[in-house]
Amino acid sequence: MTFALALIVSSIAAIIIISLYGIAVRPNLVKKIICLGIFSDIINVAVILLGYRAVKNPLPPVLTDYSQKGVEELVTGAVDPLPQALTITAIVIGLAITVLMAYGAIHIQRKYGTVDVRKLARWEE
Repeated sequence: MTFALALIVSSIAAIIIISLYGIAVRPNLVKKIICLGIFSDIINVAVILLGYRAVKNPLPPVLTDYSQKGVEELVTGAVDPLPQALTITAIVIGLAITVLMAYGAIHIQRKYGTVDVRKLARWEE
């Protein structure tokens, strides 16, 4: 493992730990939503990193030459397209879920006057 790859992997791990800490410990719902968005984004970065191949000049996963040589170049030098497809799907789903959580936080703020989960847990109607 090269130094650059080790630095990237350790940075991903650190950001995952920090975002999980923010989700678990922060009492503010808006901060929890932000930390969940950061967590989702860094997981997408990790998935893209898994699909990257360590070749000198990686090719896009598109077959342009329909010969045996073109297929061999694609198989040996192209990046894996599956993590890219899964990541774009995860980005769209994550955006929809983030909007839904923000909508819920706005309504909680309007109804109860706070987004602090400690105060909401003690709230009695």
